[in-house]
Amino acid sequence: MTSDGEEKILRFIGLAARAGQAVSGSGACEETLKNGKAHLLIVAKDISRNSMDKILDWASAGNRKTGKAINCFSFSTVESLGYAIGKSNRAAIVITDEGFARKLEEMLEGYKEDI
Repeated sequence: MTSDGEEKILRFIGLAARAGQAVSGSGACEETLKNGKAHLLIVAKDISRNSMDKILDWASAGNRKTGKAINCFSFSTVESLGYAIGKSNRAAIVITDEGFARKLEEMLEGYKEDI
């Protein structure tokens, strides 16, 4: 079960996805992160350390390419992230629009963890 704050964030992630400004799935996330087109990375809290490291490596490759750091948040579960965007379980979601990313960063600030 999720709190009201978490529900709002999940709904906003869904809005970004419906607007075509969110990428999910390992291949699409990898490409978007490595090409430096990502503005925000959201990773499910319940993925394995190995999966987390792989996703963060993709983000690091994008950071080196663009010279800018991508903010990363560990939030919710694979099931909830997938449900939010109308898909099956998702370990990571990349936000590609700066405006959506900025608003989500504000909303996620209380959820920032060391990842």
